Amino acid sequence: MKRPQRILTMLVSSGAVIWLVLRLMPVPIALGALAAALLLLVILMVWARHYLIGRYRARRRRWPKAIESYQRFEQMLLTNRHSHLLMPLYMGIYTLDGVAVTRNLIAQALMRLDKLDEAEGWLRSALQRDPLFAVPYANLGVIAAVRREEAQARRHFVKAVELGFNPVGAQQMLARALARGRQALDTDR
Repeated sequence: MKRPQRILTMLVSSGAVIWLVLRLMPVPIALGALAAALLLLVILMVWARHYLIGRYRARRRRWPKAIESYQRFEQMLLTNRHSHLLMPLYMGIYTLDGVAVTRNLIAQALMRLDKLDEAEGWLRSALQRDPLFAVPYANLGVIAAVRREEAQARRHFVKAVELGFNPVGAQQMLARALARGRQALDTDR
């Protein structure tokens, strides 16, 4: 079983156990437990505000501001001993390492700003933190395709798929990136 399937299984089974435990509790106690969980979630959201603000800014396509927020969040993760408690806010099916996730998000914003060399550095840094994180490989493939390095792009996408990245999504990303690279070549002429 690949890592994304393991993490997804863990998330679903944890949710099922929590649901069953709440169903077995008396209603007032279950409501109190839910209220405590919501309060804890609000506290975590305040603590991880830079991450959430970065996501908001990225959705608004404010890439430089998003990068700034992500870098603050990364610094907080690296300096705080208890930052692993924030995992419910940033975890996904490809990795549980918040620093790797944040570095990948910084790289994606840099890619949007066409700062491919800098983005590549952030992606390699994310892979140093978690070499089994599939998404940075896909993003490295996009960068290689835009640079018209098709063989290298395919190698990165193959690695991403081997690590659990969606094969159909990988093919679509590769096709779009290759088209973008060809378009850039045509405009250079």
